[in-house]
Amino acid sequence: MVAAGHAKANNRRVGLNLAMSRCAIGDTLMNGWHKTIFAGALACSLYGCASTTIRNETFKSYSVGETKTVTVGDAFLTNQDGSVRTFKHWVGIMNSSDGWQTSTEYSTDYRKRELLYGGKSGSTIEVSYREFRGGLAAPAFTQNLKYDLSESKIVRFQNFQLEILQADNQTITYRILKD
Repeated sequence: MVAAGHAKANNRRVGLNLAMSRCAIGDTLMNGWHKTIFAGALACSLYGCASTTIRNETFKSYSVGETKTVTVGDAFLTNQDGSVRTFKHWVGIMNSSDGWQTSTEYSTDYRKRELLYGGKSGSTIEVSYREFRGGLAAPAFTQNLKYDLSESKIVRFQNFQLEILQADNQTITYRILKD
């Protein structure tokens, strides 16, 4: 009986040791799985947080020597210095339906200049100048200009020189001579 009791006790100890070693192996495997899952989740979240450039551009609405026609209220000359970068970045699905937001970033030297046609009264055409910095209209950089076409069909503003071919209260046709 004593021998049988020792055998049962030894079997319990062996079973307990085996169970403990299986538990240690399980913990090691689980730690390995947790590490793998954590590393994968971290990689996905870092990739998801990266921004993606959609467009990076500079812009001119004209070329020297080109003849164009525009209507009253339209920009007939647009020149952009610097660059505009449009990109998508991750903001999370709580902040956007697909988790992404599109943003626009202007370079520090960004400047957009526009001349808008305002119509004609007698032989005088009206032109508005607008300048944008950082994507916003700068109030100090807005001017209203008048040019008397009876004196000359060539008008100048800053570095731009234009030849006015035809103008009325609805449209203006012009050629860019110099920028």
